[in-house]
Amino acid sequence: MPIKTGKQYVDSLRDGRRLHIDGKVVSDVTAYPPLQGIIGTIAGLYDDQHDPALRDILVYPSPSTGQPVSRTYMEARTREELDQLAGCFHLRALRTFGLMGRLTDFMSGFLVDNAVALRMMGRSEAAARAQAIVEHCRENDVQVTHALIDPQSDRSTLDAPAEAVHVVERTNDGIVVSGCRMLSTLAPVSNECYVGPYYPRKPGEDKYTVAFVVPMNAPGLTTLARESFHHGQSTFDRPLSSRFDEGDAILMFDRVFVANERVVVDGDLEAYNNLLRVRPGYTSIQACARSTMKLRFLAGVATAVARANGRDKLPRFQAAIGELIALVAIAEGIRDGAITDTLRKIEAFAQGRTAPEGDGLRGPKVLASPANAAVNFFFPYANTKAADVLRFAAGSGVLAMTEADYAHPEVGPLMDQWMIGPNVDARRRLELVKLAWDMTGTEFGSRAGLYERLYSGDPEINAQRWFASPVTKECEALVQQLLKG
Repeated sequence: MPIKTGKQYVDSLRDGRRLHIDGKVVSDVTAYPPLQGIIGTIAGLYDDQHDPALRDILVYPSPSTGQPVSRTYMEARTREELDQLAGCFHLRALRTFGLMGRLTDFMSGFLVDNAVALRMMGRSEAAARAQAIVEHCRENDVQVTHALIDPQSDRSTLDAPAEAVHVVERTNDGIVVSGCRMLSTLAPVSNECYVGPYYPRKPGEDKYTVAFVVPMNAPGLTTLARESFHHGQSTFDRPLSSRFDEGDAILMFDRVFVANERVVVDGDLEAYNNLLRVRPGYTSIQACARSTMKLRFLAGVATAVARANGRDKLPRFQAAIGELIALVAIAEGIRDGAITDTLRKIEAFAQGRTAPEGDGLRGPKVLASPANAAVNFFFPYANTKAADVLRFAAGSGVLAMTEADYAHPEVGPLMDQWMIGPNVDARRRLELVKLAWDMTGTEFGSRAGLYERLYSGDPEINAQRWFASPVTKECEALVQQLLKG
């Protein structure tokens, strides 16, 4: 089928999945009140695809059928196509203010990256299966999540823990897997889940060297979700928790069967370990677009709150917010750099090379990914900084009363008289501080801060990887060049 409507998406969630959340077994997620907000937000994104004003940005003709499908699955090959793809990611991030880090957009790019990477590695059969999965998700407008990280059973080693997802049986038709994977953001309201590599496996870990896609209602699959952060408050009191709480979950596989056509990698250590290294970077474009939008939103909230309490007139607050605006400008440059970097990789792939190179004179010989570096380090720093500036601008004003207090006939008129700001009435001021609190002080806000820091994995391991990069030797070679005279 072509692009879904919001209603069709909601209907697709009534699939008999096994979800455990907050001590309850939820068989129909659409009827579970704490999930209503996030389901409604995603349904709205599906309806956006049918909006004539947005359709050309969000939709393109399917390469298979010519029917309209989500542009997030487009395998862009030219600068024009990459700009179109980035524009789609930008608009979808705009509709969610950059606050949903694992919308299906992320996995759309991820799955396309996988298919291209396997082609470049010469894994034609695996590439064909990966491409078929892309087409299945694209043609059915599937909401996809992922589970990339092993359970935290023993973090003293990078070896695959016994509790991780692994193959327990192979049949002519597929594989049977058991074990756990985390931390599957969006799992409670997704249609399917990709299980695959993030950190590399070692020789001898063949049974853990597996990547595949399964529906969320697969027999033997249990989704164990954290409690929802929306507890029924109004959108006034919880403007973010009520709309954008994606949910996170541990997936428990108890002899889950995965058909051959849904297995991307099984036991191929080289392919497994290089899926993320060789990819062109569609995922990175999406990640940079989303992260930039969130930075814009945080800078905007800090500015609006500062104006509401008059702090925008003070030099120290102007300087703090001004630094955020400068970071936004840098982020926009990184977003453009991600597009350019992906185009360079596509061109290198077309010439049979797995990575682009410079000549060492007009540019560096080793061309590392600016998008990956930004996702590892810049955006966690920038968005954490922005949240701190927002706290600074709001001050203790975030410890505010509720919409119900304002609506009380005895209290509301007093608030209108005394709890105002420069050119801001009491209701709007209260609305702004409730927004600031939801972004920084609630469960949603705390989770958002942790999420940004760990968005791309363990920062130390990421830094160690960058240390092992050829760029390190290229930088050090400059010192030798100077000392040689």
